Amino acid sequence: MNIKFKLSGCLAFLMLLMTTSCSVETEKHVITTPVLDLKAVGPLFEGSNTSTATWEFTLKELFPEIEGEIILEKAKITSINIQPKSGIDYPKIGKMVMEMKSKYSSMNRIGLLETNIQTDKSYDLQVADAQEEVDVAINDERITFVGDFDMLQEDFYEDVVFNLQVTFEIETRK
Repeated sequence: MNIKFKLSGCLAFLMLLMTTSCSVETEKHVITTPVLDLKAVGPLFEGSNTSTATWEFTLKELFPEIEGEIILEKAKITSINIQPKSGIDYPKIGKMVMEMKSKYSSMNRIGLLETNIQTDKSYDLQVADAQEEVDVAINDERITFVGDFDMLQEDFYEDVVFNLQVTFEIETRK
């Protein structure tokens, strides 16, 4: 009986040791893009239209305090904000779906706005619960954001430009 108790105690200690030794210490960072121009080039027509914005950066710029190799463990988007630029005429615009793409990641849906856009308001999109390849996109150091929006009037011959800011929560290895 005493031997079984000692053996099970040793096994529990070994399992605890393996679990803690295999885990990696990480540090969380909140990174927000600069204000990007999310732009759809006119002419635009009733129905779905596409706007894009590209963010280029280096990992060293994002994490200047990390010395040596920067290893991302996890990354997710925590907020997406769009705002029509002031001083520009806008057509009537409906809902918007936001996606993200980088060199080595697939096109992934990251957010949704289910209301019509008014030109004097700022909007926080509903961030997707399931986010794929965000860490891959950050590692690529160049992300293209794609906003597909519904235009509710027939023709619009100007460009449509929104301010876009995306906030990420990124865990790096210590």
